[in-house]
Amino acid sequence: MALPIHWKFTIGFILIFSLATGCLYYYMSHVMEKHTKSTIQEDMKKLQLYTYDFIQQYALVHQGKEEAEGITPLIQAISRSIGHPVAYFDKEGRFLGESLLSKNRSTRLDSNASDVFMHHFEEDRALSMQNKSVVTIVQDGSKHQVLLTLPYYAGGQYEGVFRMLGDYSSRYAHNAVMLRSLAWFMAGLFVIVPIFSYLLSRKITRPLLTLSRVMRDFGEGGQEDETLPLERGDEAGQLAESFKRMKEQIEKQMTHLAEERNRVIELEQSKRRFYQHMTHELKTPLTSISGYAQIISEPGFNDPVFLERAAHRIKAESERMHAMVVQVLELARREDRQNEPAKLPFDLGAQLKACCEDMEMKASRYNMKLQCNMQPVLMNGQEEELRRVWVNLLDNAIKYGAAGTTIAIKTECVEGDIIVRLRNELDQDQKADAALIFEPFYRENDMLAKEKGSIGLGLAICRSIIERHAGTIHFQQGDRFAVVQVQLPYGHKLATN
Repeated sequence: MALPIHWKFTIGFILIFSLATGCLYYYMSHVMEKHTKSTIQEDMKKLQLYTYDFIQQYALVHQGKEEAEGITPLIQAISRSIGHPVAYFDKEGRFLGESLLSKNRSTRLDSNASDVFMHHFEEDRALSMQNKSVVTIVQDGSKHQVLLTLPYYAGGQYEGVFRMLGDYSSRYAHNAVMLRSLAWFMAGLFVIVPIFSYLLSRKITRPLLTLSRVMRDFGEGGQEDETLPLERGDEAGQLAESFKRMKEQIEKQMTHLAEERNRVIELEQSKRRFYQHMTHELKTPLTSISGYAQIISEPGFNDPVFLERAAHRIKAESERMHAMVVQVLELARREDRQNEPAKLPFDLGAQLKACCEDMEMKASRYNMKLQCNMQPVLMNGQEEELRRVWVNLLDNAIKYGAAGTTIAIKTECVEGDIIVRLRNELDQDQKADAALIFEPFYRENDMLAKEKGSIGLGLAICRSIIERHAGTIHFQQGDRFAVVQVQLPYGHKLATN
């Protein structure tokens, strides 16, 4: 069984708090360590400068006495002056003496080097021979000491190295006390925070549990036994209010689903009509071909005139059936958008103008004119596909328009949409069903067309192309005119010179 939300919230809060306190403890430890080392470096730098100044003053005061007195007085003088133990090693690395401080700041010279002065000696001495001072931190349990190694020159010649010892144990102990106090404080919070987070999560999730039970009862068709927490002003109250509104919208959604179901039924009926039309269209040429083939295949048939007429008829029906199958396959291919050509920018106005010029000769055959009113309009689309739409619409306008009239084509750009409107005059007795004109195999006025042989798939293909471009196509018919309007998105007018 899954954990309740308030337990998940409490456990998550504890994990986050643990991670945060661990990171804070590590960060504070790092900062204190870094600050302590920075302080040591500053102290050692000051000690170095002071020691060199002291050596220069000592040399001036005791000028000419160094050889007689040796290095011992200088070691003790430096130790008394800086208040730290000092050891000296000659340029060969031999230990010559170590000055130790007593409580009354008096010094005594020890001929044996302390272990701490020998720590990391060879590496520090090698660096001092390159005229570099070295700071080394020595840790022994809770004791933290710092060694400062300084090169000693006399008369411009390297003579040896001084090592000075500083004790920083108290500072490190202070850091440890601070970190220990921080750890105890975090431990106290670790006890308080889980209790607080549990109580807070319970208060937050209680209305959610109530809402969950109400929704479960509602989903199971039961009645609401508990009152929704609508009086709350927080997110839980907003959620309860949203559930109430959702419940009120269910009937509207059910109505919408019923409408969608009717639309699906209508699509199924349209699909059924398509197959019925397809069967009928294929049946007619097949019947004709079969009839002629049966007659000419009878034994003793010998009628050259009828044979020639049958051959022409069979060829014509075969070509008609072939064209029908090709267009049906083309329509099916266009419904599959997996291998759709790329959409590229082009001038739609220039394309329409070129299509009108191509169709002028056919229009003049029926004493018709094409009146083009084009704007330079740029759009993204499949140029060759859209060209098929304009050619098909112009061809239909010529075939079904009244002879001696004018076909008007106009483009305009309205709020980012491209509007293409084609208007032509009709004979008075021509009527078409606007709801079915873009359906496959629709040929209401085929008998009045100037050219025969259409199978009624051209406008269906046009609609498929326009819909793939996220556009719409509409047909409107009046007493003596018909208008086809195409609306395409994402266009804008081009600037003209």
